[in-house]
Amino acid sequence: NTKIKNNDLCCTQLFGLNDYFNDFVELYNNRKLPKVILLTGEKGIGKFTLSFHLINYFLTLNTNNPYNKTYNTINENNQVYKNILANICDNYHYISNYHNSISVEDVRNLKKKFSKTSINTLPRFTVIDDVEKLNKNSANALLKLIEEPSDFDFFILIYNKSQLLIETIKSRSLETKIFLSKQKKNEIFNNLKNFFNVNDNFVIKYKSYIGPGTLIKFINYIETLDNFEEKNFYDFSLILLDQFKKTKDKTYVEFIKLLVEVNFYNILKKNSSEILKITEVKNNIMKLLYQYQNFNLSNNAVLEYFKMYSSYVR
Repeated sequence: NTKIKNNDLCCTQLFGLNDYFNDFVELYNNRKLPKVILLTGEKGIGKFTLSFHLINYFLTLNTNNPYNKTYNTINENNQVYKNILANICDNYHYISNYHNSISVEDVRNLKKKFSKTSINTLPRFTVIDDVEKLNKNSANALLKLIEEPSDFDFFILIYNKSQLLIETIKSRSLETKIFLSKQKKNEIFNNLKNFFNVNDNFVIKYKSYIGPGTLIKFINYIETLDNFEEKNFYDFSLILLDQFKKTKDKTYVEFIKLLVEVNFYNILKKNSSEILKITEVKNNIMKLLYQYQNFNLSNNAVLEYFKMYSSYVR
């Protein structure tokens, strides 16, 4: 299982996004690929994987062991793939807000790399993940970088819709909205489950609430825990909060949000007449979790808040 920069599992086969892939390939082949692409959609539906496959396709044309477009698979023997894994590919740059905010210095370092002459004639691709989480200064630095890209520089911005995106960045990009039907999500999840050889016994009920990629990560995590099914909501939340504090990996907070989503859905099914009250409580909890991961609230503050609404979160 390949890990690319931010510890996300990267599948060497693309599932369910073939039409998007083919549309971008056609643009590239016709020399019409936008310099700044904004991929918008729910987290975990494959936006990063799509970008990674596209870049591998573009960079391995006319090489040994090229990308297999017929089956949408990355040839693990191609040199571009190996160089990216070893973090020595001059034609691929990845920046993420996954653990910490992107700083102005991160963007300036990228600009320094661009000022150097490329050692080959291939295009250069920069992927910026969680682009909505750029702070104002970093966003301004990025804007200066993408306003006049060179002939061989391309940017792929990944927007997970966790918060509003700065409008000036959006206006300078060509946005492609990635949407998956419930059926397509299920299809992708089943393919990923087989590809990564994971067991979904515990999380089958969560498939409607989260992107397939994030759900696979959730499964991989809970398989490391003893007696997962016996843990109550508070115990499991504490485990996830502790992991977030240790790693700053926001996926652990996303897992709690997932549990909350499922919980409130079940409550609404039984008490549809109280939809306004139930929705208000849910929104307050989601707001608290956002504040927790962005403003360093204590674990105890979150758990005490949960206990205030013990009839809703359990």
